[in-house]
Amino acid sequence: MICANEIKPERSLLQSGIRMACLVALATLVLLPSSITAQQNKSIAGDYAGNLGPLHVKLHLKANSAGRVTGTLDSPDRGAVGIQCADLHIDGQSVTFTVPAVQATWRGTIGADGTLTGTWDQGATLALNFTPDGATHTEGPLKASLR
Repeated sequence: MICANEIKPERSLLQSGIRMACLVALATLVLLPSSITAQQNKSIAGDYAGNLGPLHVKLHLKANSAGRVTGTLDSPDRGAVGIQCADLHIDGQSVTFTVPAVQATWRGTIGADGTLTGTWDQGATLALNFTPDGATHTEGPLKASLR
């Protein structure tokens, strides 16, 4: 016959195990988004080419070790190189950035094929799509990322 006193230690061990499993699961969930951010933002890094009407435009995106993405633009036809992008945000499939030097904003989406499809607003809105620029884009297809 099992007495009530014999069940308590087993129940206590089981409850401790469940608590530990819950803590491990919670810690994993807390750490997961930050590792996804760094990994996925890094995948957007690379060089892209696009056309703004007749002008060629180059977009250079870099991700640091923390996953923060920064960028610059070149306008080879105008002889402009390294124009700083600011306020770069990636939210799901959406990407936005500003270019303060020319008072412009780009808004678009990340395509499964690695393209950035969007619009350039500099007083008037024009289509400006970017495709990975050949050998300089080594990260593979773009992935959605968290802010």
